[in-house]
Amino acid sequence: MKIIIKYFVIVCLFQLFGQFVYAQSDKIEKEPLVVDEIQIDVKSVQIDAKLKTATVELFLTSYNRNERELKLNTYGTQLVDVKGRKYLFGTLSLGKILVKLEDKQNYINYLMKMDEPVLLTLKVANWGKDKLKELILVFEDSEEEGHYIETAVQL
Repeated sequence: MKIIIKYFVIVCLFQLFGQFVYAQSDKIEKEPLVVDEIQIDVKSVQIDAKLKTATVELFLTSYNRNERELKLNTYGTQLVDVKGRKYLFGTLSLGKILVKLEDKQNYINYLMKMDEPVLLTLKVANWGKDKLKELILVFEDSEEEGHYIETAVQL
């Protein structure tokens, strides 16, 4: 009888502990960042100490059922370090479009198709040793022309 009670207690504790571990693992998993029907996923974050550059790559995926134009504000889109300093891009590419800072181009217009990820790459020159904190992404609202959405993507 004692063996049965011990076995029962062990099984109950195992089930309770297993549920606790399962509940904790759910909290660790991050929800995807979706803004204005665009899912934003971080592909890579790199700091090259020799070249003094910081590079961030994101995948942007549209969930809009139709094609949608993404109007990205290039000067609003910036990298932020852990000290809160903001940096403009040296080069910014979206799909096959490449913009250099010296081009002085305010916006990138890109036609996105549903469920087709587009690679956004932002490079910053003269980067110090500080780690990256976030990328501020600024693009036009698909519902309201002239209204821009600013989103902080945690790196």
